[in-house]
This record gives sequence, structure tokens and C-alpha cells, in this order.
Amino acid sequence: MTPLPPPERYTFNCALDGSRWPYLVQLPPGEPRAILINLHGHYSDEWQGMTEDIYEDAFGKLRRECLARRWMYVCAWYGGNSWMGPIAEAGMVDLIAALRERWPRPPLHLMGGSMGGSATLVFAVRQPELLSGVIALCPAADVEQYYNWCWDRVAQNSTLANIANALRLHYSAACHDLQGELHLRSALQHAGRLTMPVYLRHGDADALIPVAWTRRLAARLKTLGRRVQYDEVPGGDHDSPIHGIDWAQVLDAVGGEAPA
Repeated sequence: MTPLPPPERYTFNCALDGSRWPYLVQLPPGEPRAILINLHGHYSDEWQGMTEDIYEDAFGKLRRECLARRWMYVCAWYGGNSWMGPIAEAGMVDLIAALRERWPRPPLHLMGGSMGGSATLVFAVRQPELLSGVIALCPAADVEQYYNWCWDRVAQNSTLANIANALRLHYSAACHDLQGELHLRSALQHAGRLTMPVYLRHGDADALIPVAWTRRLAARLKTLGRRVQYDEVPGGDHDSPIHGIDWAQVLDAVGGEAPA
């Protein structure tokens, strides 16, 4: 198997807080036919989506699929465990603007799993005009309800306590109202703003982020006549959606072109 090219590392300025944020790029041969931005999970960073040999080499397979399609693949850091709060959202807008300066025309898709999938949906309802498609694996499709669900369980689960505190910290940053931001960033409650093709995948036995909100979002999008594909993994836990995933099918679902 031909080795994957090492990613190129860049930084950009997040105008809202003045800090420099890193991102990694795998360029395709020739001009990119599309751009795919991957958002990392909780406790991780921009290197997660570039790392081979984890999750049954899921990201290595995704990188190869992007190369075959001549897609540019970008892995972004977005403020740590931010869950796409206001500062993270502003930084992602800045990143997309930076990419568009050099590549103004290719369709741009956003994806992620867990916190990354949740953040993908949040950004999509907040900035739908910037995206051509979204891919969300095991997401919290309603961060408002998920925040309350986590807080009810903080005494029993340290990970849920960490997530709840991260949501509270990042959603109330820069004097933003926590409850107001939770409501504004719920994909389920603002499903009408998801005007682009959406791919969703969730395990039905996920104990970290319950599947119910994803099911409801998929059903609501279908009712709205949106282009949505929902795949549920029977008996699947939180990590199941990325195991054995067919990236060609997933990228096709959000309108991607087949390999040239």
C-alpha cells in the first residue's frame, strides 16, 4: 500500500479572541474537487483525524478515499473541548474564509464524530450558507437537552461531568448567555436551517450520547423534505459508527463526486 503523504500544518488567526489556531491539510493531486473539514472529538485535537491505525484505520481509509476523489482533507482544532461554542464558531468562520481565499470554488463539507459530530451540526445550523454537506457520527443532535442529561449524571460519570463543564464554560464564554446559546445551537430545535445534504450515523446502545435525538433529527429532516441519510448500528456503542464505515457511501451521501 502506498504510504499516505504527511499532512501540512498551518495556522490562522481567530479574530474573536486574537489567538492562533492550527489546522492540518492533506492536499490531493491537482486542484481539489471538494474540501472536507474534520472536527476532532472531546479530549482530542486536530491530529486525531490524520492518525492511521486507530478505529480500524478509519481515518487512514478516509484519507485514501479523499485522495482518490481529489478532495482536500482538513483537520481543524477549534478551541479544545469547545463543543462549537461562540468562540469556536467564530474561529471556524475564520478558517473557512482562509481556505476560501485560496480555493474559492470547491464545495465544502464538514464532518466529525462525538463532540466533532455535535459541533458539525451546531455549526451547520449556525452557518448553513458556508456548507455544502455535513456528516455527523454519534452526535448530540440537541445540545440543550444533552447538557441537562449530562448534569443529571455528573455524580456517577466523570466523563459526563467533564463534558457538562466544558459546555458550560465554552457556551458562556465572552459573556454569552449559557441557556440562550444552548437553545440556539440545538440542531434538533433548528432543523429547518439544515438546508444541505446530511449524513447521520449512530449506535442504538450508545451510553455516552443517547441515540434518541439523532433519530428525531433524521425524522424531522425527512419531514422537511431534506436530503438526509441515517444509518443506525444495531447494538452499537459510542464508537461503533466509525468502525466498518463505508466512506465512499458516506461521501456520496452528501453529494460528493465519485473518484475520477
